[in-house]
Amino acid sequence: MEGTDNSVVQSARNLPVLACVDLAIAGGTTAAVAAAVAAAEQGARVLVAAPFPYLGEDLCATLRLSRGATCTGDLPLADELFGETGTTTPGRVKAVLARRLVDAGVQVVLGSMATGILRDAAGAISGLVIANRSGRQAVIAKGVIDATDYAWICRQAGCRFHPWTGGRVRFERNVLRAVAPPAADRAAPADFSCETLVLDLDLPAWTAAALNQAELQARAMTPPDGLLRGAERLFCVPPARIVGRAPLTDVRELDTPAALAAFETQEDPHLFALGGCADLSTDVAAQLLQPGALLAVGERLGRHAAARVTPRARQDGVFAPGTPGAQAGDLDVAEGLQGGRPLPGSQARLPAAAGTLPVTGRYDVVVVGGGTSGAPAAIAAARQGARTLVVEYQEGLGGIGTVGMIAEPYHGQQIGFAREVPFPRHAETKMAWYRREIEKAGGDIRLGALACGACMRQQRVCGIVVATPAGREVVLADVVIDATGNADVAAAAGADCRFGDLETGDLALQGAGLAVRQPGRDQRNSDLLLVDETDLVDVWRAYTSVQLAQREAFDTTPMIQSRERRRIVADFTLRYLDPIAGRTYPDTVVWSASDYDSHGYPSTPLFALLPHDDVSRRMNHPAPGGSCYTPYRCLLPHGLDGLLVCGLGIGMERDAAALVRMQYDLANQGYAAGVAAAWAARAGCGPREIPVRELQRHLVDLGNLPAEVLEHDDS
Repeated sequence: MEGTDNSVVQSARNLPVLACVDLAIAGGTTAAVAAAVAAAEQGARVLVAAPFPYLGEDLCATLRLSRGATCTGDLPLADELFGETGTTTPGRVKAVLARRLVDAGVQVVLGSMATGILRDAAGAISGLVIANRSGRQAVIAKGVIDATDYAWICRQAGCRFHPWTGGRVRFERNVLRAVAPPAADRAAPADFSCETLVLDLDLPAWTAAALNQAELQARAMTPPDGLLRGAERLFCVPPARIVGRAPLTDVRELDTPAALAAFETQEDPHLFALGGCADLSTDVAAQLLQPGALLAVGERLGRHAAARVTPRARQDGVFAPGTPGAQAGDLDVAEGLQGGRPLPGSQARLPAAAGTLPVTGRYDVVVVGGGTSGAPAAIAAARQGARTLVVEYQEGLGGIGTVGMIAEPYHGQQIGFAREVPFPRHAETKMAWYRREIEKAGGDIRLGALACGACMRQQRVCGIVVATPAGREVVLADVVIDATGNADVAAAAGADCRFGDLETGDLALQGAGLAVRQPGRDQRNSDLLLVDETDLVDVWRAYTSVQLAQREAFDTTPMIQSRERRRIVADFTLRYLDPIAGRTYPDTVVWSASDYDSHGYPSTPLFALLPHDDVSRRMNHPAPGGSCYTPYRCLLPHGLDGLLVCGLGIGMERDAAALVRMQYDLANQGYAAGVAAAWAARAGCGPREIPVRELQRHLVDLGNLPAEVLEHDDS
């Protein structure tokens, strides 16, 4: 069977094995952590795959921070989470849960969505396939606990669910509102109150796409007055629940041995459901979903699962199932298969059979990453009349200038499109502005989704593979814009890339940060880490170390404040010495500026010869700054078509990054990429074939570029 209009066949391949454990847990909820610790105490080897860059999403992502009335009994973890007051903060939740897993010796991967299951030669469930910024990896396990919010793993495994065919669902969205003007101390949180909005929304089906629309509706329905922060995710009592080994209809029976049957699947004795989608009555589910109430169940289920799966014999012939009869067509999927760490040497692999992925959308332009350059790219493409989709992993748009907590641009050219963006408004205001502008122009938005591959026709990118909690899907596009800031799509598609200065043997990298996130305080620029965001261990270490250190803060950011990431080898490579020499280009699309705020040492020895000015001496910068032209060719990955790259991932030497990475300039860079992509889609050509001079005239008219660029050639 070849792909159809509604599907793409992914060819057979071998997946890297990330770990071999007794128990794999999908989801990082408080109950998942309780289960993991309990299983580890029984001697089981445990891995937790958390979809967020932190643990405790059932409390932190929903801002449900008060201990539930049904969270009773002797629960040391609940006492530590909620304290004597019965209320907690996301900062405390993340730190407490991280410490519990570290002390228990549980392996954790953050920012990883479980998108498939593994089976052994006998057909029994034998682990998970997870997707993240490193690509896909396999986790071989004797048993699996599905602790995702809506039992997505059970759905992927083909478990039966009680019928639900759509209808009205009651959601809650918690928000924090200011109750007094902010204090003079910029580090102190604003005084706030927590408000619960009750929203009755119609869902045609229980799918990731329908839930995404509910999230967008909820944001649009949230009154903006005094809004300091809105919850990342909606809360509801799910109407669709599994058919377990036996239902639980009376919460008073929860402590009986038979109650665990509601959390066991009928289809496989090694697959368990831990959450509101277990085989529970609506009333029992509502009581157990009160904050902290599932902790006791998690502990019991962890011990129960460990006792059941640990004696299981080692599985033979473990593989990732595909679709029977699937045959690759002219489209295929390219993805990162280097494993969880970009280290040399061989690692174990297992076969993944060929299979079909559903096509859930077709667009003129798809923008991957809705951050500093991605959101402007989506606005620009949609304003040009292109059918546009932006896919963003975080809770909202804007990237480092919103959820990244650097609301105030440090430098750059506040011209053209960048003057439209509400800098330096606080995160919620800016996220709402980006969302409204894209929707007003007719664009679509997907939040909480991660691009984990590229759909390819030979060397042309024809779409992306999107990972959601429900699994993987394909979105086709005439032109794709990689605005991940890390060249994630380009790298998956096979583009040559650079990171730091490793290609010359120099371990050079600008410093990164992770800031505290206090209500009403959206400016916390930090520099305390060196991070490779394609390295799962490095990412876990960065988030966990800061979360542990900032336990007393209200929260920490869900986004690493990176100043330098992976870069493509483009049709042209921008060097630091080019702007110093005043070099001009015939295809300039961005005019940027900086005082060369480099958070790290430079790579080229030529810096030792450059004269310093008073500013660079005072700021301890390695060289003077200035203005910089960026040619369009820097956005074109060499050897690939159908793809533009913007943000920190463009083709440049690492020493040039400090001149082009300011937020105003990245906004204008993204806008230029969006217009170029829309024009290419309209003309039915590749991004290299668009009329660049016409693009420049458009950008000059908008104010993004000075008129002089129209007379430039390559000097």
